[in-house]
Amino acid sequence: MKRELRLYFPKVRIRSGVLALFALAMQAIAIFAPLGFDDTPKRLLFESSYVLMLFFIILNLPRPGLAIIGLGVLLNMLPVFANGGLMPVTAENLEKAGKTSHIEGTQEGDAIPYTKNVLKSKENTHFYELSDRIVWDNPFFFRVFSIGDVVIAGGLVVTLGDLFLPRLKRETLSPEKMSRANP
Repeated sequence: MKRELRLYFPKVRIRSGVLALFALAMQAIAIFAPLGFDDTPKRLLFESSYVLMLFFIILNLPRPGLAIIGLGVLLNMLPVFANGGLMPVTAENLEKAGKTSHIEGTQEGDAIPYTKNVLKSKENTHFYELSDRIVWDNPFFFRVFSIGDVVIAGGLVVTLGDLFLPRLKRETLSPEKMSRANP
């Protein structure tokens, strides 16, 4: 008998993926849909989306990438829930990122239009270290983000690798298969 290594793509099963899509859709609605002058619906949508996302993660804990994403979601949930339903960001960090035009006329504690953020001072922010405080000058949309966002991005990379990269499998060839393989 001969042993051979072969590449194969494993069957990957993700449970209740519609929950994750629904949670992301809720966040998109909270950011882009006109929900009136009060920001309470926006805050409730964000909090609810985090709960849904956490439930999705719990259902898929055996997947290592999704477990990493779950850690990032938890790291983001702490400042969001502790600061009234939106991710806190300081005016100083927005200034470093060149996004001060977004907060003109906004008072501390107000939701920043078309974002997931609430304007807070460093002193009034619960879990400041976990809030949107990392500033990266880049040409993309995300210039101010949290450590939880970094962990989520790492989890996405692991998940994509888990889904799309082949695995090695040790396969034992019987004598009759060996004779067919080497005529």
